[in-house]
Amino acid sequence: MKSRLSVYLLVTLPVCSAFAEDKVTDIEVAPLTNIFAPLYHDATQVQWSITANAYSPTQSIHSFVDDWDAPLESGDYAYAQGRAGVEIMPAQSMFSYGLDWRYDYLMKFSESTAQVYHQYKNKQISTHSQVYPLSLQVQHNERLGIHIGTQATLFDDWTLDTKAHLWKGLHSIDGQIYGQLLSRVPTNQPSASSKDSVDKAVARLDYYYDKPALGEENLNWHPATPQGYGYSFDISLQGQLTDNTQLNIQAYDVLGHMYWKDIASTNYDLEYGVNRRPVYTIEGKLLTKDVRQHLPWQVEASLTHQLDNQWQLGLQTQSNEYSTLYQLSAGYPFQLDSTPVVVTGIVEPQTQAFGVEVDSAYGGVKFLADSLNSHSAKRAEISLYGRYHW
Repeated sequence: MKSRLSVYLLVTLPVCSAFAEDKVTDIEVAPLTNIFAPLYHDATQVQWSITANAYSPTQSIHSFVDDWDAPLESGDYAYAQGRAGVEIMPAQSMFSYGLDWRYDYLMKFSESTAQVYHQYKNKQISTHSQVYPLSLQVQHNERLGIHIGTQATLFDDWTLDTKAHLWKGLHSIDGQIYGQLLSRVPTNQPSASSKDSVDKAVARLDYYYDKPALGEENLNWHPATPQGYGYSFDISLQGQLTDNTQLNIQAYDVLGHMYWKDIASTNYDLEYGVNRRPVYTIEGKLLTKDVRQHLPWQVEASLTHQLDNQWQLGLQTQSNEYSTLYQLSAGYPFQLDSTPVVVTGIVEPQTQAFGVEVDSAYGGVKFLADSLNSHSAKRAEISLYGRYHW
């Protein structure tokens, strides 16, 4: 069974063969002008889906967004991404229409930045002097939108789906901080705080936002809510590699951008030195500007092989700008109140996560995590989807 994390398209491709007097006749080949022929659905179809994905290698997801009190592990990124949508495909129409919601929050940082922040949150005192390069990049966008899509046949058992989205921005934070910190052993132990462990620090902050995130409102900075509009494309390719092997590739928010009008921005240069006077200086400006924000893309691919009349084996990948995760799966069909249901077990070796997916003609659910304890899970994925036609 394919890993379905978004809208599922029901496609039936007829293949006809002609036999006469035990002799195989020639099969008629479609002309090149029909390679991209649109598909028309005999029945009106409605489909909906909700998907959430999160991964935080350095801390549990709960700890990462809270107090960073878990032991620090290796890692230089974290992300949470979500999608929700409903789509209708009218009968005898080559187009589909839908409403969508998307959420992206991606962070990329140096491991030394994670060490500094972990020490600060846990009030740890330096035991030796060390230089920490600082680097943090944040991409966040939440948006609502509409889309129009179409589906076309390619060669034989291959179909291509495309969707064009128009977005209205809800929230945005995008920017980076770079710098360097030199730690020291405090002289006023044991009453020293983690701040006393800093000898020198220089940093440059440059980010824009729909709402201040670093206390700019304390400087009487109350910019108006910006207006953001944008676009992106979803592309899906699916088909048969062999009679028993199917490939499905789904790409989300390809070539996506948001355009923000008069969005607030903070540009700061910070210098700190325990022996300098004044101890620290902050220079910079608060302003509004027009920006073009890049939307993070996602790609999901699945390769499914029908081993026999019962078992299906699969290989899936999930990729974004910072990581690629692999999943192995095995599915087996059951009957549930006369409804065929396929139950699939999933393992994700890189994160040591396990999951299960239940799929039927009317919808399904997928859940995957490396721990059932929400306070210790670093990897989590949940997907719900449904479909109906008349």
